[in-house]
Amino acid sequence: MTNRSNALARLTAAAAVLAIATPAAAIPAFARKYGTSCLTCHTIYPKLNPFGEAFRRNGYRFPGVDSDYIKADQIALGQDAYKKSFPNSVWPDEIPAAVPLSIGFNGQALVSPAKNSSFGRASNGAIFSLQNLVQEGHIWAGAALDDTTTVWGEITFANDGTIDVEHAQLLFSDLIGPKHAVNVVVGRGFPTLTQYGPHSSYIGDQLVTTVPVTGIYQGNPDPWTLVDNYDGLEVNGVVAGRLDYSLGVNAGKTLPGQTFATDNFYGHVGYKLGGLRLDGEGATGMPDPLHPWAEDALGVFAFGYQSNSRFAGVGGGVQNDVANVFGLGARGQLGSAELNVGWYAERHDHGTADYAPVTAQVYYAELSYVLYPWMVPVLRVEGSSLHPEGGPTVEDLHVMPGVAFAIRPNVKLVTVFNFERASGFPAGAGGAAQAWQGGASAWGPMQIAPGATSNPSEFDGISIFLAFAM
Repeated sequence: MTNRSNALARLTAAAAVLAIATPAAAIPAFARKYGTSCLTCHTIYPKLNPFGEAFRRNGYRFPGVDSDYIKADQIALGQDAYKKSFPNSVWPDEIPAAVPLSIGFNGQALVSPAKNSSFGRASNGAIFSLQNLVQEGHIWAGAALDDTTTVWGEITFANDGTIDVEHAQLLFSDLIGPKHAVNVVVGRGFPTLTQYGPHSSYIGDQLVTTVPVTGIYQGNPDPWTLVDNYDGLEVNGVVAGRLDYSLGVNAGKTLPGQTFATDNFYGHVGYKLGGLRLDGEGATGMPDPLHPWAEDALGVFAFGYQSNSRFAGVGGGVQNDVANVFGLGARGQLGSAELNVGWYAERHDHGTADYAPVTAQVYYAELSYVLYPWMVPVLRVEGSSLHPEGGPTVEDLHVMPGVAFAIRPNVKLVTVFNFERASGFPAGAGGAAQAWQGGASAWGPMQIAPGATSNPSEFDGISIFLAFAM
């Protein structure tokens, strides 16, 4: 393998492992604010129950009048009478008396079946490794300034010394029209492409599998993927409790230190039948207090996305890659059983090293059952295929049975068994398949053998993931 391929393999291996971060959709700071348990919103965090999803959609606020549920002391920033003299005074708000911060840590241990397995090759022949048991630290901030405005942020510290501002958002809710119908989100965060929080998988980082096309074919160290942290502006809302939508624009991926036009656009629409309303309002469909995760419901959604990425081209200079995406998905629940499925097609106009078009077909499915409030067995399947113009089709199938445990409400342990098959990868691509998996589950970073274009079906190894927040 060339020095370039070796470097790419190391880079994408690191990306695959780092992608196991699990930023929470709601954080312990919110539990302290309302004087309630993390289990009010979560099953095994960051997975949200139906009420938690409504809390997230409402801008991290309780249904009804949010301030009615606050238990923590608040400090008023101005008098309520200032509202009557606006715009001749600053509109008042309030902040928590205690600093609204939470911290958390996560990492994983890897068990390889053999030194020459995918896990073994990715970790220099290690059969068992605790090197990344404590891999990331997080600082989360979340607070409501009033009944319609929330601030939300996250900073991640990785054990390789990097620091990343993953989220920094202002959420303005109920701006016009009926309650929950028009909200605006400004700052850095994930685009809203589904009805559900992006971290809605029990055993993976993200619900939606993502494919870093230019990372696979061009070695781009920071490729655009469907779900990532982008600076942007989004309008979203829930109409009549059952229909949700989003429309947004963001900066996407560009060369560091250079300014380009913001021309990444996306939107989604979804509908929920049965169960708790999407906004959590009203008594109809309220979950059983003893089984808050359980409901009988069906949610469906569709999304579209156009991105324009700018990165250093293989031959030098600035390279543009426009990707157009269309996708569908659904979540069906029957009591404690839940099935998530999704599919999307993604076409890049300059995806390969020769800047040829690439079309990707991606699907995922995750079946889970809450056996006990603290134990959830899961089966997740991810499939992807890439079709470069004039090149061989690339196929990848990843099957992951596992179990998620809540050792305590804010401490989780996840064990996942990884089975995978890949074929058609560009020769010498090194860790390309690792980058492929890194955007979604990241539990099975596969490494193509030097000079090879495929791996047979194999048992990659076992991932044991540990995380806690407070």
